[in-house]
Amino acid sequence: MVGGAFPLRAALWAITASVTVVALTTGQASAWTSASESAGSSHSAPARCQASELRISVPAAIPGDPAEGMGKHAWNVVFRNIASTACSLRGWPRVMVRATTGKAVPASIGDVRFSNLAPVPDSRVVLRPGQSAVVTAMSPTASRGCVTRWMLELTLPGTDRPVTVRQPAGFFAACVGGRLQLSPFYAMQTLTGQIQRLSMSVAPPPFPATTAPEPPVCGAAALRARVSSTTSGPGGSIIELRLTNGGSTCVLPGSWPTVRVQRTSGASQVAKLLPDTDALQADKALLATYQRGTAQKTALTLRRGGSVSIALLAPSAGTRTCRRLTSVTVYPSAAALGAGRTVKIAAPVNLCGPVRILSYLPSRLGRTAMTIARSVLRSVHADPAGEAVSGDSPGYSYGTDSSAPTACGRGPYTEPAGSCANGTIRPYGEYIGMMGSWLNWKGCSTSGLAWNQANYNMANDNFVNYHAGLGAAGYWFAAGPGRDPHYNGTISEATAWGVAQAMQAISRLNGRFFAFRYIFFDIENNGTAPDENGWNTVWNGSCGSKAKAGYIAPEVDYATFIGFRNYIDAHSPYLAGVYSAGGRSYGSWTGIFGGEQSKDTAEWTFTSEQSQLSFPRGFSASSASAQWFAGAPAACQLMWQWSGGDGVLNGYGDFDQVKTANNASPSC
Repeated sequence: MVGGAFPLRAALWAITASVTVVALTTGQASAWTSASESAGSSHSAPARCQASELRISVPAAIPGDPAEGMGKHAWNVVFRNIASTACSLRGWPRVMVRATTGKAVPASIGDVRFSNLAPVPDSRVVLRPGQSAVVTAMSPTASRGCVTRWMLELTLPGTDRPVTVRQPAGFFAACVGGRLQLSPFYAMQTLTGQIQRLSMSVAPPPFPATTAPEPPVCGAAALRARVSSTTSGPGGSIIELRLTNGGSTCVLPGSWPTVRVQRTSGASQVAKLLPDTDALQADKALLATYQRGTAQKTALTLRRGGSVSIALLAPSAGTRTCRRLTSVTVYPSAAALGAGRTVKIAAPVNLCGPVRILSYLPSRLGRTAMTIARSVLRSVHADPAGEAVSGDSPGYSYGTDSSAPTACGRGPYTEPAGSCANGTIRPYGEYIGMMGSWLNWKGCSTSGLAWNQANYNMANDNFVNYHAGLGAAGYWFAAGPGRDPHYNGTISEATAWGVAQAMQAISRLNGRFFAFRYIFFDIENNGTAPDENGWNTVWNGSCGSKAKAGYIAPEVDYATFIGFRNYIDAHSPYLAGVYSAGGRSYGSWTGIFGGEQSKDTAEWTFTSEQSQLSFPRGFSASSASAQWFAGAPAACQLMWQWSGGDGVLNGYGDFDQVKTANNASPSC
């Protein structure tokens, strides 16, 4: 099956590939022409840039450019023309990596035709005075032999005299050496355009869009809640709530209710999402996507006197002990925190297993909400996984993560075979984007998040409107306890550090629609000491550059993971997952946590990977197979990043494979 890319993205790449002269201007396009054009051209290309004409530097970050995550680093060398005349660059510089002592660092350097965001052709770049070109460098997070204190010995094409380029002062995460791939020279304005396009989408959101001002979030005091219906049977129990707005027009952010249920035992639980396409079809009439420029938020708008139904499902679970439901609390946010509306349950309703929650449902006359809920409860028993997804092989689904590649078509959307120009491989199953990073949270970097708005919309649209795939999810790029400014080596402080990151992740859910119902904790380190992300190294503060200790006890590291996971599970309708690596290397789960186990948490592994785009069947491909970690049961083996992460670059981006039966598996 062959699908076309969206015009905006396709046009960008087509123009980049065909134009051999890139002129950098702030006003009208330059008339510089390429030496490769016809002999009848009235202009000739400027001479090659000499090192004396350029200011060459490695900035700590280029604002908005995703620099780290999913097993790899990306950083840029900038070439600014400081001369009074134009000059040109083409091809690749020659680079040698040296430690700050001057000793050569072993490095396998490859010239490639892509960056961390898009393909990059080998084209001439013309620099007028004051204008810049870049070369993007990409390397694995865990590259053997890399060093965190380095300088580059760089030689421009057509010259034989190297210049020294030093790493930026202060905090910088790249560990350089080992495997390193370099893009050709390309225009700074091309890079900034690619960054801008990450937040743009010509694929519409799955819910009606509006540019009207978004009303304020509903306050708990303005809401009224009551039980409108309950039912119990051999298959489980259903509770239908009616939520009414007694104040002025307001919104409930996102598309999933947040409800905490209390039992007679005193235990409570936040009901977990149960995405269902029939419920979402009914939900579509209630939701709107509020757009401001490239930003979009999904919300349910409640006018004064308006109401909506909420359906809670408690499927029976074999021999589990049942407890009577005493009350439920509805929260007008993505977290079960702060003020909510509590309703006492008078009717005898027993809960014999985990409680699930559907998307908002219409509260009009009739039995719409209860009818849908009964149908979903029956389907849960018929198919405990809750999904039957058409994918690459029975029970599996292809998808992508982070910045690239972009999915194909105009709906239903399809998985690119590298790029859309190469054809497509079955339905586009899921997208997982970087919803936040400790680096940005703590103000350590201005790098952008690896988030592709088009893929987010396409994965959600496939799920909601075409009943294909799993939808979108998010991940948090995590810091270990060694980046906690209050680090003291205790399990309690490390747990609090994990909780703080979970709170930040939940705060970024406002207006997101995650049908793939996971928030993943992305655990990575440099692969060699010192570890910039603070899993194996203690630093002098969140953004500090001085290592205070080179060891953190595995149980302390583990407490940070547990703090994050337990907070997500206890205070949100989402599930916590974890991204890490198998094996026993410094950067693997074992290298950080020792023998600690993930304990009933869905796993997303980035080992082993392959650079070939030979799409896998199941969790095995032509040159690699999934390697799991932390001793988790098979039911927790959810997702494999089979190409693109861990510095195993393929020229297109990150590709993933999901086992759909393990999506929210009750056995994990």
